[in-house]
Amino acid sequence: MNKINSSGAQVFFGAEAIKDVYNQTLESPALDIVCLSENYAQVVGSFFDREYAPRLFDSQIKTREILPDNEANRADAKKKDGVKNAVRFIKTAGTSESDYMLYGETAVLISYNPESPFAVVITDKDIVANLRSQFEALWGSLGR
Repeated sequence: MNKINSSGAQVFFGAEAIKDVYNQTLESPALDIVCLSENYAQVVGSFFDREYAPRLFDSQIKTREILPDNEANRADAKKKDGVKNAVRFIKTAGTSESDYMLYGETAVLISYNPESPFAVVITDKDIVANLRSQFEALWGSLGR
């Protein structure tokens, strides 16, 4: 498992490193997610759907997700309670095989580029505050 430093930024390469970073988010009481990736399974296989998502959504972690506005995501969102696990939708012009997450004093950027997948874990308080402000503005501007 990768150890995350308490200040600055680190880059972790490969599918296993991405899985480690996702698993570390399960230690937080709240998680904000912008998930624009649709082909993540090309990099992490069934990990997200069979391992991570069930652990996340069956936990007490409060989530807010921003997802591409499509039928599959809307159907999946109906399975969530809308309070502990809230979802909003964004219109996208194309695919973006990337995600970002905010939890505690940490931001995570994920690239699902199959040729070179990686995660950037940011613990710089100013950058995290900036990304959190951007998330809040986006969340507030989107409909359900």
